[in-house]
Amino acid sequence: MKNQMNKNELTTANLTGFGKKTALTFIGLLGLTALGFLGSQLATSQFVSANDSSLSAAQQQEVKAIVKEMLVNDPDLLREAFIALQTREMMKEQAGVEQIIAANQQALFETTTDPWKGAENGEITMVYFTDFNCPYCKQLEPELDKLMAEFPQLKIIIKMVPLQGQSAVDAVDFAQTVWLNEPQKYLQVKDTLMSAPRRLDSQAIAKVASITDTTNWLNNTDSRVAEAVAANLELMRALRIGGTPSMVIGDQIVAGLVPFEQLKLQVEQALEAQNGDK
Repeated sequence: MKNQMNKNELTTANLTGFGKKTALTFIGLLGLTALGFLGSQLATSQFVSANDSSLSAAQQQEVKAIVKEMLVNDPDLLREAFIALQTREMMKEQAGVEQIIAANQQALFETTTDPWKGAENGEITMVYFTDFNCPYCKQLEPELDKLMAEFPQLKIIIKMVPLQGQSAVDAVDFAQTVWLNEPQKYLQVKDTLMSAPRRLDSQAIAKVASITDTTNWLNNTDSRVAEAVAANLELMRALRIGGTPSMVIGDQIVAGLVPFEQLKLQVEQALEAQNGDK
């Protein structure tokens, strides 16, 4: 049976025996784009050749009528098709994220200009993109401290990016300069800047400098800062990260203000994957 199909054989029962490729071809020929994932429901190529042109126009119409009947009789098929489509798209997107992270390992984890906190030689490393004027970053800071307490083997690399105004630029210039010259004072500077309840201004930054005994670095930006900040911004673009806070944990990008339990789960999964690779 090469180019013909007995009408009695083209039943719903037989249709469920079609292969994914054949079913997807049917649906494509019929213009049913939204049903692209019904292939998982319509199994092997028992009755139809893999050659798509083997179906006549009449046969295509008959398949269309059967698919329509299946959807009327079992509407859950359409819901399952869309779920399958979403799942495939998410898997494709995640595969792309993993490739991007893998291609940017050095920029993420091996720079000498980025500050860090937690375990110096951590079993696992998180990269954290943050802005001193970002209100969600300010809210996330206590959750990161809890995360380090939960996972003493965690190292957090801090990539400061000034996205929210000139005062954010001034704060990053100041904090990054402190890190490059007096790294032992950096965390106090960062935490004090982050504790400001409102957007920073020059007076607030000067007050932080006074509190932390780092006034000598105000308006005295280290020459290495511009290149470091530009590299962090370029890395954000490469990773397709659109704002702060954003984190890279294992082979995942976690964006936004997420609850502690989600952060904990991400770290646990990254540790498990990392240990499984050893």
